[in-house]
Amino acid sequence: MFETEFHAGRMVLGGLENRGQGKTIIGLHGYLDNAASLSVLAPFLHDYQFISLDMAGHGRSSHRPHGAHYNQIDYVQDLHAFFADNDFGQVILMGHSLGGIVATIYAALFPEKIDAVISLDACGPLTKPEETTTEQLRESVLSRFEKTRNRLRVVDFEKAVNARCKISDISADNARLIIRRNLTQDASGHCFWASDPRLRTKSSLRMTEKQAENLMKNIRCPVWFGAASKSFKELRRMYEKREPWFSQSQLVEYEGGHHIHMEQTEAVATGIKQFVEQL
Repeated sequence: MFETEFHAGRMVLGGLENRGQGKTIIGLHGYLDNAASLSVLAPFLHDYQFISLDMAGHGRSSHRPHGAHYNQIDYVQDLHAFFADNDFGQVILMGHSLGGIVATIYAALFPEKIDAVISLDACGPLTKPEETTTEQLRESVLSRFEKTRNRLRVVDFEKAVNARCKISDISADNARLIIRRNLTQDASGHCFWASDPRLRTKSSLRMTEKQAENLMKNIRCPVWFGAASKSFKELRRMYEKREPWFSQSQLVEYEGGHHIHMEQTEAVATGIKQFVEQL
């Protein structure tokens, strides 16, 4: 994969691309990850133009301006600006976790632009009942109040890897691949966080189940869901409930955790290729 960057309105989005030909697949990573997460699929996607983006605040991409925060719908806005500034024509969106949610929302809002969606361990927006509105907003305001810019603090790489592994089911090797791209180095070789600390604040307000249903029912293209059998997302259970929302969808489950595309890379990539080849 080769380093690249794209303008998306006032944002600059970093990323990795394979410089391939054929159908264009745009990759969107999960929360606190970056383009490196999906880059492991690149060796199996050489027949396509594959671009794995760093979403705003992650990896090599721009941070939001001072005073702004990271709302889910803003990633959708970034994606729309990305397509407006870069003419790819019809594309396939592939997203993991948060990226999968963003991909399905975008496909619902702009169905004329998307040929297909590949969603890894995500099945549409996360939701909460309307009765939790006050609680959600209060927690969001409080979590954002203290967050500003990164303090210039040297990061112990292996300690950061261990900390990530403690709070998720990711392996140390896969955590290293992701964390390395979320760091920057000075001339002395010291590591510092490049990702925006405001990413770690609470979302303002999740959709309700009815709102999510309304969106997902507007997706016209085929959707392929890649589920992880041991993930906290319990995608198979969610898909059984939400399958009627999608006009054309299928789910394939793989043995493993939340970063299933990094654990079972060849198997997941084979499933993705079979899906794309049928379009």
